[in-house]
Amino acid sequence: MPFPVLPPSPDLAGPAAPARSSLAVTWSVWRALMLREALTRLFATRISWAWVLFEPVFHVAYLLALYSAVRVHSVGNLDTPVWIMVGIQTFFLFRKTADHVAGAPADNSALFAYRQVKPVDTLVARGLLEGASWLVITLLLIALLALWGHPFAPQFPLAMMGACAAMWLLGVAFGMVVSACTTLMRETRQVLHIVLRPLYMISGVMFPLGSLPADWRALLMLNPLAHGVELVRMALSDSYQAVPETDAGYLFAWVLGLLLLGLALQLRLAHKVGAR
Repeated sequence: MPFPVLPPSPDLAGPAAPARSSLAVTWSVWRALMLREALTRLFATRISWAWVLFEPVFHVAYLLALYSAVRVHSVGNLDTPVWIMVGIQTFFLFRKTADHVAGAPADNSALFAYRQVKPVDTLVARGLLEGASWLVITLLLIALLALWGHPFAPQFPLAMMGACAAMWLLGVAFGMVVSACTTLMRETRQVLHIVLRPLYMISGVMFPLGSLPADWRALLMLNPLAHGVELVRMALSDSYQAVPETDAGYLFAWVLGLLLLGLALQLRLAHKVGAR
C-alpha cells in the first residue's frame, strides 16, 4: 500500500525571500558592473594597474620640468607644482570620464542578454568608477606633493568640490552623447579622440590663459573646460589671479544642456544600443 505524500510544512519550507525593490536591483547591477570594470581595468595586463597612476604623474613631471627650465616658481600666485597638478587632474576628470563612458555600451553589449542590465546602467557604472578612480589618484598625487614640500591646502574646499563635480558631470554627459551617436555612426568615438587632444592644449592646463591677449582669451573661454580648470584653481586661494572671463554659470549651463541632450538621445536610441 503506497504511503500518502504529505505537502511540506510551511515551517520546514522557511519564509519566502522578500522581493527586492527596483532601486535595490539597480544598485546591485551598478555594483556588479563597477566590480567587473575595475578588475578589467586594473588587471587586463601586467602593468595596467601601474599605468593608471603613471600617466598623470608623467604629465605633471613633464610640465614641471618645462616650468623649472624657465625658472617659473609660481603661476598666478600659486605654487607651480600645485597649479600644474590641479590643471591636469581637472582636465583628466573630464577626458577620462567622457572617453570611458562613451564606450561603455559597446564594451558591455554581451551583458544586455540579462534583462536587469540596461545600456544606461553601463554608462552610470563607468562614470562612478572613473570618478572614484580619479579621486584615489588625486589623493596619491597630493600626498606625493606634500612629501616633496608642496602642500595642498585649498582655501575654499566646497567650491573646489562643486567645480570638480561639474567637470565630472560634464564628462558623463558628453560621454552619453558620444555613446548615442556611436550607435548611428561607429566612427564617432574616433572623432572624440581627435577632439580631446587639442582641448588639452587650449583649456589652460599647460599655460595660464590670463597671459594671452583679451581677444584670444575671449575666444578660448568659449570652451567650458577652461572655466572648470580656472574654477578649481580659484578655490585654492583668493589671491589666485584667475582669468577675468571665468563664469561658473557658463560651465553649469553646459553641464545641464549636455545632460538633457545625452539622456534624450539614450532614451530615443535605447532599443538600438541594446540590440548591437
